[in-house]
Amino acid sequence: MIEIVIEKVLRNIAQPNSAILGEKVSGITSNSKEVQPNFVFVAIQGVNVDGNQFIEEALNKEAVCIITDSNDIEETDRIIKVKNARKALTCLASNYYGNPEKHIKTIGITGTNGKTSTTLILKDILEADGKKVIQVGTLGVIPDITNLNLSLTTPDSISLFQILHHAVKEEFDYAVLEVSSHALSQNRVDSIAFDAVGFTNLSLDHLDYHKSLENYFNDKKKLFNLIKDGNNPLVLSDSSYGEDICKDYPNSKKISLKNDQADYFCTAFSINQDGITGTMVSDSCSLEINSKLKGRYNLENIVLASSIALELGVQPSIVEKGINNCNYISGRHENISKPGFPDIIVDYGHTPDAYVNMLSSLKEIYPNKKIKVLFGAGGNRDQSKRTEMAKAVEQFATECYVVPDNPRFENINDINNDVVKGFSKDIYTVFDDREKGLLIALEHLDTDDILVIFGKGNEEFQEINGKKLHYSDRKIIDSFYAS
Repeated sequence: MIEIVIEKVLRNIAQPNSAILGEKVSGITSNSKEVQPNFVFVAIQGVNVDGNQFIEEALNKEAVCIITDSNDIEETDRIIKVKNARKALTCLASNYYGNPEKHIKTIGITGTNGKTSTTLILKDILEADGKKVIQVGTLGVIPDITNLNLSLTTPDSISLFQILHHAVKEEFDYAVLEVSSHALSQNRVDSIAFDAVGFTNLSLDHLDYHKSLENYFNDKKKLFNLIKDGNNPLVLSDSSYGEDICKDYPNSKKISLKNDQADYFCTAFSINQDGITGTMVSDSCSLEINSKLKGRYNLENIVLASSIALELGVQPSIVEKGINNCNYISGRHENISKPGFPDIIVDYGHTPDAYVNMLSSLKEIYPNKKIKVLFGAGGNRDQSKRTEMAKAVEQFATECYVVPDNPRFENINDINNDVVKGFSKDIYTVFDDREKGLLIALEHLDTDDILVIFGKGNEEFQEINGKKLHYSDRKIIDSFYAS
């Protein structure tokens, strides 16, 4: 167990009271259930639970001190008041784990869609350059060096700095992080000065938390305040949001598939069922893209990852090798069909924009195939996108299967009713059981069809009423074609 004197742990957030000077800290937590003797307990005013209600419990468990930003709590010899408890938690975690972010190069990628693909492509490029790279995001920690049970795209502050601590101990060169809007809003990465940051895109998502698209965008932009002085953010600038970032942060470098005046551009390219080819150009170099990944959106991910690598000093020939090494991304536009059977593609996409990106690329690559789509909306999440998901799908699909996708604590019929309001054509069937919907879809699938299954990607569970129940689209498909 790590033990550090409290002065060191509290550095940069508070002056320790004389009553606790010299005491050891054995852990940090914002969960009162985890408090043990000599722990620091940070009372967070969360969305659903106020940690300040558990201060007395933490003190009874012999917490060395309490950190709070509540105006209703009086400061004592063991209760320290701060302006922002979330920022304090991040600083405490960094200090407790020896400020690991200062001993490893960090890269942060934000955006609504494409974060996972971009980080994994970048990981392959850096590894082609002989670097040891850890990737942290939706797929967890790759490689898994901590065995932490993580459920967030960007882990909580304590877990994140614990991961970085282990990465430093094991002499990793780079940590490539997916940085979510929630993490930025909640100050989880505030202690990191990133060596490079990148922006993919912004579209409708997470308004259950951010309340408005403007708030969502403003939280995303916080990442660009966390880059090391003298380094340049890399921004896909073909969208209005990308252009706005470049205006707000004039040191940003533009990446484009449309504008050959951008800092990095790829305006000559080909996308087909075999993959992507093209030439990416900047003032200082050019490189050839040969990738088995498919779709225009994956080309955007490739050029963003490549631009970041070039900014970090990776040679163009190595970038080309890294791009070529990334044959597929698990759960992202992944064709899982068997030879001789209809095409089945699974994709983690769960926003209207992600649907349009995927389905438009399939329409372009397979103009003569019928597209069928199985999808659903998550429970207790942004309700505003549900009808938009249906509108996006019906632009391309001949048949749709509306099914559960992590209903959580919400009634699945209420979720499905919200979704179907977005359809203007009678091309859908609604199911309250995902497996039943999938089996019906498979029974009606012909060789000239493509079935796109959105939402789960490579997940093997359904979240229902507070439980993660084992569920696998892939296993159901394998069993169907084996029978």
